[in-house]
Amino acid sequence: MDSPVKKLFVGELDAGALAPFPFLDAERKELLDMLREALGRFAADRIDAAAIDREHKVPAEVIEGLAELGLFGMRVPEEHGGLALDDSQYVRVGVDLARYDGPVAILSGGHSTIGIKALLLYGSDEQKARYLPRLATGELKAAFALSEPGAGSDAQSLRCTAKRDANGDYVLDGEKLWITNGGFADLVTVFARTPDHPRTDGRPSISCFLVERAMGFVSGKEEEKLGIRGSSTVPLLFEGVRVPAANLVGEPGDGFRIALEVLNTGRCGLAGNCLGAGRYLLEQTASYTSQRAQFGRPIGEFELVQEKLARMAQDLHALDCMVFLTTGLMDRGLHDHALEAALCKVFGTETLWSVVNDAVQCAGGNGFTTDYPFERMLRDARVNMIFEGTNEILRVMVATTGLRDVARRLADGVGEQSDYGRIVHGKETALPIDVPAALSHDALALSMGVSDLARSAAKAVAEHGKAVRDRQLVCAALSDQAMALWGQLAVLLRAASVVAAEGEDAAADELLLAKGACRRLARRARTSVQSLRDNDDEVLLETAVAVLRWGGLPGERA
Repeated sequence: MDSPVKKLFVGELDAGALAPFPFLDAERKELLDMLREALGRFAADRIDAAAIDREHKVPAEVIEGLAELGLFGMRVPEEHGGLALDDSQYVRVGVDLARYDGPVAILSGGHSTIGIKALLLYGSDEQKARYLPRLATGELKAAFALSEPGAGSDAQSLRCTAKRDANGDYVLDGEKLWITNGGFADLVTVFARTPDHPRTDGRPSISCFLVERAMGFVSGKEEEKLGIRGSSTVPLLFEGVRVPAANLVGEPGDGFRIALEVLNTGRCGLAGNCLGAGRYLLEQTASYTSQRAQFGRPIGEFELVQEKLARMAQDLHALDCMVFLTTGLMDRGLHDHALEAALCKVFGTETLWSVVNDAVQCAGGNGFTTDYPFERMLRDARVNMIFEGTNEILRVMVATTGLRDVARRLADGVGEQSDYGRIVHGKETALPIDVPAALSHDALALSMGVSDLARSAAKAVAEHGKAVRDRQLVCAALSDQAMALWGQLAVLLRAASVVAAEGEDAAADELLLAKGACRRLARRARTSVQSLRDNDDEVLLETAVAVLRWGGLPGERA
């Protein structure tokens, strides 16, 4: 199955190939429900989010309890003692974890989402047999170590080295930074330069290693952080750490590709965490605004509060649809899902930031105190837009990847106009997706948006060529168009499936949310199109250069 988002850039949308919406079947849902129910009971009794924030630590008994529930083995195959959850099941557990506590969700994700993923994807049978059973039980806790003091978004600039010794093993030297779970992880997936294995394409040779704490790496001091204070975040120091050749994961020099694939697969998990936290915040805000009275009535009856409640619900509904359309397609065999997962991560993290901001505003002064969860969750939410690829880097990645097929087609003389655009001019062109009559307007908006993206992408390639990767404002606008379209498509596919299964009367709530979410997304898409046609980019960039020269604002004038 090809990437649906890549096809949107060239004006193609085959909704039939994506339908029906990938809900869980009864067997998968039964297993998931049992796990979530047990987790809910455990969380109610043992997880105290305020205390974790206050103490800057997830208690050992909580970690042990998660291990007993099997949460460290969610992604581990059954033959190695795990639960073998698929992507949709796994992300749904992450939704729940984030409702209970952000640092607990991050601890779990640091282990299962990225910590063991390279081993699952590229580990040898021997490596899996050696480590997965102990990782599944929680005897070993995992972490992922890519970032360095001088290598954040530019992962290829890392300086940690792994050089061969006389026995053919590797000696690691260097420092890793901001490592989640790094204070207690027993097994770390580490990426290092391997000068003894030069690549033929001239790129830096980076390889992937499984490094045990017993091999000698040292955890640095816990970072003092704005939020997610209960999450362990430390530097890791490697000084002459000897790693057996048997712990090399994949082929020598293939580490950068492995790291990217691990991160690509992990981004839906982070988006799911944002969905869980956002759902909890909306519930708390709905309760608060129903009870808090001003001017003789609940503040939830005032329009400017209702506006916030509605947009929180609409954006979270869109996020729900996007995440589980993406994971469902991954479970069906969509291997090329980097763009879909990246858009889920960007939309999810920014949606949560908007939701928590609105929640604090609705709570007023109480939202700024530690008596309520809002201020803690606001602090916890901010890092998500930095985690697992900054949103800026991901926007550029989505656009430049999507534009490759556009450039090839234009070079071959294929026009950029999709058939969907013809419906705007009154031609007889079918809507791209079969939806209930109540959503036909929204399906039309989607078809127009696909055509707009195709034209915008073709124009960007024609104007900028390969230099478009440096036109980051253009890339961001194109990515935002694609993100809005992916959201509209996900919402419409789910609504159509729900109505087909339940009927329009029973699905009234679904249709209401779908209509609101699609119209918000369609406006976002149109705004992005307009920003490419009418903007102040030149003045903006000129001002930025001046600010760097001034070192801030120029001096005051008396």
